[in-house]
Amino acid sequence: MTRPIPAIVFLALCFGPPARSQAGSPYPPSAVFSGITWHWETLRQAAPGSDLWPVTWAADGSIYAAWGDGGGFGGTDSDGRVAMGFARIQGGPEDYRAANVNGGKNPEHPASFPKHGKTGGILAVGSTLYAWVNLQDGKWPDVDVALEWSKDGGATWTQSSCRFSKGEGYIKPGTFLNFGRGYAGVPEHLKGFVYFYAFRQGDETRTFLGRAPETKIQERGAYQYFTGLASGKPQWSEHERMATPVFEDANGADATVGYDPALKRYLVTAFHTGPGQLGVFEGPEPWGPWRTVAYYEKWGGMRSAGEGLTCSFPQKWMSADGLTLWCVFSAYGPGAKEGIHAHDRFNLVKVTLRRRRCRT
Repeated sequence: MTRPIPAIVFLALCFGPPARSQAGSPYPPSAVFSGITWHWETLRQAAPGSDLWPVTWAADGSIYAAWGDGGGFGGTDSDGRVAMGFARIQGGPEDYRAANVNGGKNPEHPASFPKHGKTGGILAVGSTLYAWVNLQDGKWPDVDVALEWSKDGGATWTQSSCRFSKGEGYIKPGTFLNFGRGYAGVPEHLKGFVYFYAFRQGDETRTFLGRAPETKIQERGAYQYFTGLASGKPQWSEHERMATPVFEDANGADATVGYDPALKRYLVTAFHTGPGQLGVFEGPEPWGPWRTVAYYEKWGGMRSAGEGLTCSFPQKWMSADGLTLWCVFSAYGPGAKEGIHAHDRFNLVKVTLRRRRCRT
């Protein structure tokens, strides 16, 4: 009779010893994944001249996305150009259909942000959409950030009283933590709150985590900030100055985080310099601890000149086993014009996570 393998031994056999650290990465290698494959032959590009492209999965089954400084789907840098617009994406990643909901080329509704406004983070809670909006009332990053919301699928937007002021050292929300359709599938111990990632003005190397009750997202006074762990449990404070970083990279930490429910892992993407400098990380909780899946200096053949903007894995397009993903990403500048030529447009590519094999 074969004896059962003790759990701790099984884990050691399955995950094996940690691989060597990837040069420059701030975190040790993942014990869960041996790497990630980008299937560049599947790359689809659209909306030339429009960048940013944060995404969220809404209750109506559609993915909603936002862009900046362009005409959106069917438009160009000059044709239909708005400061910020919103699009609806339906169908699967290989046969998606897209329409400009608010602003852009042939929009369903007039632009709410024709001259000012940018967002790198949107979220659907039920049928309501939320966006962190850079009001462009100063020179970046010395700007105010406000929470805007839409109850009609992005057709119209209203600015809430929840506003984060400009100023050195002040917290600035950047992205939301997205889960499933209409914010379904939140793990039990995290339910009841909406989570977001933020930075402090003047510090580009650390990312912070905040939250607000789902029923009080528009109330600035209801917000709390992660301050660390006590006996393994997250601690929160209503005081921004108490916030402790949950992700750090001395090379730059512009992080986007999403949840892979099949694997019960949080996936972080962070551009640490320009378009070709991307890090991919994973962890068991929204605050980590993080481990490195990949850390690139010439991702997609792109280089450092310019900016890497957003890189997301919409949960709608994840496979049942959580290993096949589709990435929506945006990049800008001379470095993004090299390699896969991802400069200033909507980019979509298939991705495969590689699990570490168990040794028997």
